[in-house]
Amino acid sequence: MKKQLMKVVVCLGIILAAFSVNKTSAKAYTTGTLSSDGHLYSNGRMVINDFVFDGTYTYYAQADGTPMKDRLTYHPDGVHIIYFDSKGHEVFSNFQYCPSVGYTCYFDSQGYIYKDQITFVDSDVFYLNANGKMEDSGWFQFANGVDYGYAYSDGTLNCDGFDYDPWGRVVYYHWNGMVARGLIADGNNYYSMSTEDGHYLGSFSNGNTNPLYGPGYYIVGINMPAGEYFLANQGEDVSFEIYDSNGRIVRGDWSDQNLIFTAVPGEEVYIYEGIATPNLASQSISLSYVGVNAKIGIHLGEGVYRITAKDRSSYESYYNVWNDSTFLHGVANSHKFSYTGESVDVRVYNGQVLDVWGATVTYVGP
Repeated sequence: MKKQLMKVVVCLGIILAAFSVNKTSAKAYTTGTLSSDGHLYSNGRMVINDFVFDGTYTYYAQADGTPMKDRLTYHPDGVHIIYFDSKGHEVFSNFQYCPSVGYTCYFDSQGYIYKDQITFVDSDVFYLNANGKMEDSGWFQFANGVDYGYAYSDGTLNCDGFDYDPWGRVVYYHWNGMVARGLIADGNNYYSMSTEDGHYLGSFSNGNTNPLYGPGYYIVGINMPAGEYFLANQGEDVSFEIYDSNGRIVRGDWSDQNLIFTAVPGEEVYIYEGIATPNLASQSISLSYVGVNAKIGIHLGEGVYRITAKDRSSYESYYNVWNDSTFLHGVANSHKFSYTGESVDVRVYNGQVLDVWGATVTYVGP
């Protein structure tokens, strides 16, 4: 009797265990196909209330055997939220606009919606808020109630370092899109940022006597002091652009050796290639290049120099003698060469900048 009773209990336990299993993973599925009659079948039998995988797409067969479509719904595990698009395909590892809620969401490799998560697609950063909405409407607060960020209309977050908030205040956007708060530092300075909303409060030097500024974006007076800079070649070329406070370009240039520029408070400097230093005297130039930017009195002495055009079939050849390194206060002397081998002798004075392209420079005398 006891043995029979035990057999009954064991059988009942097996039956209950079988019925208590839920499909808790989107990878748990029935193989089948979507028929032309709009129903899902497996081995000739209609599938109901189950996931169906046809070798490419995952569907969910409803009680009538048709695939669920255009539906943001709970997974059968009762915990996760999943989505089926207009064709009934479950969405995996992708962004998806969901009409029922009116915003774009992201679904991971298991098909589960992201909530309060930062995610990366190639080099772009996105944030899915506590409701699963992709932030795409400017300044926002993260779900932790403390941090802030800025999202562009395509959902990408600003993560480009120093920039402005919507009220024109300087902030620092971290690599993950969060606005920095408290004390931060780079290789040159410490920066004090508001612990509440991250706006810039002030800065002080870290003691570096030779600050360097590599490729990046700089706000003059914040993370780059106003002044004169030597942009040195670190491998291939050097290039930069400077914009005023109204977004108008002030100056931009490119060279295969070096460049010299002056940064003014309120301007924005974009260094694309090269390393800039305010210590012009620490850098030397070579007159063997066809491109030369030289500060007279630092890189070249006062006197007369002969400038000779190189192969005019390869280069546009010219020179300018600028009154200073802002390149805004006029040209004291300039010439555009007409033929290869043409040469001009030019006198330069301390404080001027000699700007040469497509020509060689040789010293003649004082």
